Amino acid sequence: MKNLLITLAAIASLGAAEGALAQLSGNMTDQQQLLIAQIQSDKRAMMLSTLALTDAEVAAFTPIYDQYQAEMKKVFTRSGEIMNKYASNYDSMTDDAAKGILDEFFEVRKDRADLLREYAKKLGRKLPATKVLRFVQIENKITALLDWEAAQVVPLSK
Repeated sequence: MKNLLITLAAIASLGAAEGALAQLSGNMTDQQQLLIAQIQSDKRAMMLSTLALTDAEVAAFTPIYDQYQAEMKKVFTRSGEIMNKYASNYDSMTDDAAKGILDEFFEVRKDRADLLREYAKKLGRKLPATKVLRFVQIENKITALLDWEAAQVVPLSK
């Protein structure tokens, strides 16, 4: 469990670095794409080792998980876009800009939860419920760490 927490902390730190890079450039650079790919690769390896799947379960899990990661990448890209919008409006935030950012923020949060629920159901058709629960717990821990890292670097609005 200690190694899992260290790995999660490292992934969270990489996620914060990704967000910081996105704020500086405003666009996804090749370097950011490589960083995201590395995070996803590390996360996949950590997920597989933590779930302790049989060979048959790995064969069932990996295509579903890879689809999930591709969909979640889109959601996290939208999160980065919201952070960029926030950063570009930070010194001159209007009520309209704040309302738009809030609407997008809550939509992304909803989409994250909906996506996790959807893929948990898909995995539930292939894996025991105990392993699906563990998958959801790991995802929640990673997401909480990424959210915590973002909270550390994003200042409160003026």
